[in-house]
Amino acid sequence: METNTFYSRLGENAQHIMEPAIGASGYFSSPADHLDPNLFAGTTVIPEVRRWILDTLYQFWDSRYAAATTWAEVWLAGSGISYQWDADRGNGDLDVLIGVDFAQFAWYNHDYAGLTNQELADLFDEELKAELWPRTASVEIGDRRYEVTYYVNPNSRDIRNINPYAAYSLTKDEWTVPPPELPADPRELYPQEFRDASARDDAEVHRLSTSYNALSEHLASLPRGTGQWITAASQLRTVVVQAASLYDDIHLGRRAAFAPGGSGYGDYANYRWQAAKQSGAAEMLRSIKDVEVTTHHQVEIDLYGQPISDAQVALRNAALWRNR
Repeated sequence: METNTFYSRLGENAQHIMEPAIGASGYFSSPADHLDPNLFAGTTVIPEVRRWILDTLYQFWDSRYAAATTWAEVWLAGSGISYQWDADRGNGDLDVLIGVDFAQFAWYNHDYAGLTNQELADLFDEELKAELWPRTASVEIGDRRYEVTYYVNPNSRDIRNINPYAAYSLTKDEWTVPPPELPADPRELYPQEFRDASARDDAEVHRLSTSYNALSEHLASLPRGTGQWITAASQLRTVVVQAASLYDDIHLGRRAAFAPGGSGYGDYANYRWQAAKQSGAAEMLRSIKDVEVTTHHQVEIDLYGQPISDAQVALRNAALWRNR
């Protein structure tokens, strides 16, 4: 019953997806000779920009937690504050990374004392993504629009621990990691082995997307519930799972670059993600993964009347309940 329900939903959701246009990544762009003038006066963040980013976060947290200005340090990070800011990427990307002193947080917020640092970071990020990101997805700063995203990393109390490309402390109004000077063609920085591995990713994405589209069309042409239909649905499920797994391997694998032991912006794990964005491979894989996520969500509602909570979320909620 559960398998047939999944196959039925998969057949409904699996529509033909187009090969994306070549994507974009500032990672490979030629550097400018100055920082983004919408954000910086020279090499200092414009005071009004700094205040807006900080106030937006702290006003969001004030209704949830006590004394956030005491236990959080806030940075701008990434290529958007480097000399590669002027790449053709549509809206600008502004990554706001937050370092939390978890001991200080627990001192002021006793109800959360039973959670680990990772559980707290996950809780912060879920709230930020669900409730704050929609408000900051398209913000006009100067003469350009920006997508401003806020993240908490449990390893970034000192942001240098995650090897950022560039990091400006809005809390202290100073550079923690100044942006590097780059050659006119940043690709010169990376070995041929990186490019070869990225080409293998692209070839695998092409194989998966071609199979996905062919199987989707074949499944739609078959009478539901027949042996052929079940066989085609099973094959399609395999391809969808493989594509979702590859997407996670490339996307989530990037975390290794910015974890202790990684080498940051120039790490292969980050190069791999940026190359997949630029080639369009990441967008293709994400489109197929969305089919899997949507299908699982629908099947859980069909069978149980509601989505099934992640085990880690359930454990965290239980810990919070005990503290209240």
